[in-house]
Amino acid sequence: MKKEITLCLIAFILIGSIFISGCGAPGSPPGDSNIQKTTDGKIICDGPPCLGQYFPSCTPAETTMSSGGQLMTATIYGFENEKCHYTMVFGNVTAANCYFQKEDLTSKVLNQMFGNKEGQDAIIAEACK
Repeated sequence: MKKEITLCLIAFILIGSIFISGCGAPGSPPGDSNIQKTTDGKIICDGPPCLGQYFPSCTPAETTMSSGGQLMTATIYGFENEKCHYTMVFGNVTAANCYFQKEDLTSKVLNQMFGNKEGQDAIIAEACK
């Protein structure tokens, strides 16, 4: 369990380090090459900033990147039983499987998930059991 938490924290820090650059905002013009949509409506992002734009609304979105030679995929599945389902997977290992309350879908929670201290430890610990 401690290894999973450490892996999760490392993932958040790695993603946070590239959080500044990324794709366009929701509602970007159709010509925005950074945003793709699947037939079921999920947004395919080119990085964490794009994914972060969809977190507050829990809009289904996903980004995949390489981390240390291993693929990392972060996915927002949307609402399930009135909670926002979010995962981070490294290779075949799920580092975080979270269910956030609607009121917890804030920039502070997202910033803390990406390795910034925002005082949201309890919310993340509860959501990512």
